[in-house]
Amino acid sequence: MADTSVSYKNYTNICGTEFQPYVAKQIEARKSLVLKDPRTNSDLQWLNNKSSWIRISSGVDVDQDNARFLEKGDKLAKKYILQAGLTDHTSKDGSFNLREGFGSDGAYGIGGNDFGQRPMPGVTNLSIQTGGKLGTLREANIDFVCYNKGQLDIMDALYMKLGMSMLIEWGHTPFINNQGVLQTIPLPMDFFGVPDKEALMNEIQTKRVYHDGNYDAMWGIIKNWSFSLQDNGTFKCTVSLVGAGDVLESLKINQSGRPTSNSDTGSIYPVVADANKSYLNNALYYLWNNLEGLGAGESFIGRDYFKSLEQYFSNLDIKLISDNETTNIFDLNTPLIKSGFQFSIISGLQNTTSNNGIIPEIDPTLFFQGVNIPYEINGTKSTENPTSQDQQGLSQIYLTLGNLLLLIMSTGNLFDKNGSNKKPYIYIDVNTETNRCYTFPGHCSLDPTVCLIGSEKLPFGIQSEMFTNILKVNAPFYDDKGLGGRFMYTLVNINHVAKLMSNLSSNDPKGDVYIVDFLQELLKSISKACGGFNDFRIVPDDDTRCIRIFDDKRTTPPITNSSIEPYTVIPVLGKGSLAYNFNYTSKISPNTAAMIVISSQAEPTGVNISNEALAFSKLREGLTNRLAVVRVDSTDISPTKKETPEEKKQREDEEKLASDAKYQELRDLIINIYDGTGGGITESEAKAQKEAQKEELQRFD
Repeated sequence: MADTSVSYKNYTNICGTEFQPYVAKQIEARKSLVLKDPRTNSDLQWLNNKSSWIRISSGVDVDQDNARFLEKGDKLAKKYILQAGLTDHTSKDGSFNLREGFGSDGAYGIGGNDFGQRPMPGVTNLSIQTGGKLGTLREANIDFVCYNKGQLDIMDALYMKLGMSMLIEWGHTPFINNQGVLQTIPLPMDFFGVPDKEALMNEIQTKRVYHDGNYDAMWGIIKNWSFSLQDNGTFKCTVSLVGAGDVLESLKINQSGRPTSNSDTGSIYPVVADANKSYLNNALYYLWNNLEGLGAGESFIGRDYFKSLEQYFSNLDIKLISDNETTNIFDLNTPLIKSGFQFSIISGLQNTTSNNGIIPEIDPTLFFQGVNIPYEINGTKSTENPTSQDQQGLSQIYLTLGNLLLLIMSTGNLFDKNGSNKKPYIYIDVNTETNRCYTFPGHCSLDPTVCLIGSEKLPFGIQSEMFTNILKVNAPFYDDKGLGGRFMYTLVNINHVAKLMSNLSSNDPKGDVYIVDFLQELLKSISKACGGFNDFRIVPDDDTRCIRIFDDKRTTPPITNSSIEPYTVIPVLGKGSLAYNFNYTSKISPNTAAMIVISSQAEPTGVNISNEALAFSKLREGLTNRLAVVRVDSTDISPTKKETPEEKKQREDEEKLASDAKYQELRDLIINIYDGTGGGITESEAKAQKEAQKEELQRFD
C-alpha cells in the first residue's frame, strides 16, 4: 500500500520544515480527487462515507497470583480490547473477533445479567491534544461506558490504573492511498507481539507509512481517571493519558552520588565543592580531576577518556570492544555510537540498504573528549596567578555538549528494566550531524567560563594560539556548506555546569534540579555567551520518547532550483479545498501591541523602541491620523524644529563614531579573551574587515 519509491526526509532539528514526503504526496492525492469531474462511485464513497475507527489496547498483565481474574498474563487485555465495543484477540489464529449474541462472552451479558441483558462497554469519545509546560506534550482523553459493576471491574483493571500504559490507534475508513486508490480495510498493529517500546515506536511509524499517513497512534501513560453512576444504571468513565514528556517535566538529574574522599567541600569552585552532591556532580569532578594536570590545549579523547568515565556510562550499555589499540574503540552495535539514540522512525521506515532514512553515525573519538583550554584575562592565563575567585585559579576543562547530555541521561534518568537489560525511559537526541544550529565564520564565544566553539575563524582578523587549540579538538563544529554548526560539539565548561546545578538546587525548596529547568538554563547561557545569535528550546518528542533541541534562528538553506516547490499547499477555498473549517487569528502580547500602535504612527526614525518597530510604520503608509499626526518619544526635545543638513551630518558622524567605538571595544574584548593579536592591522583595515564581516553575516542569513 505504501509508496516505496518515496524517499524519506532527513531527520532534522529545524522547526517548520516540510512535511514528510509520504504525507505531502497524500495531500496531493486528496487534492486531485476532490478536483475530479466526473467522480466515480469510489470517489463519492471517500467524499461522503468516511467513518472513524478507534482501537485501544491495554498494556496491563495480570499476575499469576491475582485471584480476581481467571485470565493471566496478557490474556485479559487481549480479551477486552476497546474497539467496536470489545474485540477479542484470544483465538489461536491470532485474529481480532467482534462479539455477537448473548452470554458471558457475547455482545450482551458480559459482567453478569443481574439487571437483565446489558450491552458490552464501548468508547463514546476520544480527543487528542497537546499541553504541558513546554506545549509539546501529547495528551489524550477517552470516554467509555460500562453497563454493570462486573464490566467496571474489568475496565478498571485494564484501563484505569494510574501509571499503567495503553496504546491508542485511530484513523478513517475508507481512505485513499497515495496513488488515489480507495482502501476500505485499515491494518492496525498487533500490540501484544511487540517486545519493547523501541520496537513499538518503530512499528507505529511503519504503520503510518504503510497507510500513507491515514493512520496514527499514541502510546501513553494513565495519569487520571474517573467514573460516575448515571441515573440509568450505567457507569460513565473517563481516562486521561499523557506521553513521556509528563515524566520528563518532573525528572530530576541530581541523583545521590558516590563519595569522593579527595574532594574539597570548602572550595569556591562548584565542580570541586559539590563533587559528592550527586552522581552527575561526581562524574564532572572525576573528569576535572583527570584532566586538570594536562597542558594547555591538550585533550583527553577516545579510549582513554571513555575509560576514565566508563562507570558513569554503564546505564547506557556503552562499552569498549577491547583494550587492543588496533581494534575499534567502541561496540558499534550500541545504538548510541551508531546514531546518538536518534531513531530512524522520524525519517521513515528503518532502512539499512539504501540512502532512504539512513542516520549518520557519530564519531566516538571526537564525541567522547575532554580538553584543557585556559583562556586569557588581562594577559594572564586563567590557571595562573589567580586574581579573581570566579574566573581564575582553576584549570578550564571542557567536554562536548553531546557527551554532557549522555552523562545526564545515564546518571539522572529513569530506566525500563527487563532482567539485566536496561533501556532509558526517555532518550536525548545527541546525533552530531543532524543537530545543527545557526552559525557563521566569525562566530565565537565571548565567555569561556560558559563554553567555547570552533568556528572557521575569529572575527576582525584576530590571530590566537588558544583558538588554534580549540580548532584542533573542535574542528567538526563548523560546516562551510552553510548547513549550520554541529551543536553537539559545543565545548561546555564543566565548572559552569556544576555552577548551574548549584544555583538551581539552591532555588528549589527540596534542593532538586529538574532536567527541563537545567537544559533551558544551559541553552540560554550558551546562546548568550556566543553573542545571542541562537534561540534554543527543548522539545520532548512523544513519538520517539526523545528530547530534541531546536534552534529557532536556524533556517533551511535556500532552494536554488526554481522548479522545486518549497511548500505543500493545502487549499482552504474553492473546489479543490480540503478544509472543513478555517479561521485566522492574530494573538500578540501587550508589549508588542503597544509597539505596533506607537510605531505605526511614528516617523521612520521617530520612536526608539526596537529595530523591528520601524517596519510597523508601513502599516499607515499613505494615511494620516487626524488627531495625532506623528508620535515621538521623550528624547526628541525639539519635535517642531526641522533638522538642517549640517545638523544631520553632525548627528550621523557622531553616531558613526559611537558605532566604531563599540566595534573596536568588541574587537579588543575578543583579543583579550583569546590572548589574540590583530595581526598589526590599521584602523582603516579594521573598518574594511567590519564591512566584510557584514557581508559574511548576510551570506549566512
